[in-house]
Amino acid sequence: MQVKWSTGRDLAISFLVLVALAIPFMSIPGDHVTLMHVRFHTRGMAAPRAFTAHTLHSVCTVMATALAYNDPRTGQYTRISCGP
Repeated sequence: MQVKWSTGRDLAISFLVLVALAIPFMSIPGDHVTLMHVRFHTRGMAAPRAFTAHTLHSVCTVMATALAYNDPRTGQYTRISCGP
């Protein structure tokens, strides 16, 4: 039976994967808690709905970009804004 040792390339890839998985749990210097305002309207709703939540500003910015949606044909939308 032979033992095959990992190469430097394998170790580097493993390290990068671990860092990528840890990034969401690391605090960003200068980040602060902000109020996230969410407004949305989907098919079957009589009127648009809204809610607010406290979250980190960086998380709010990512969600605002990733979840932006507007369909003028059906009137469905999702809008997220960050701040007071």
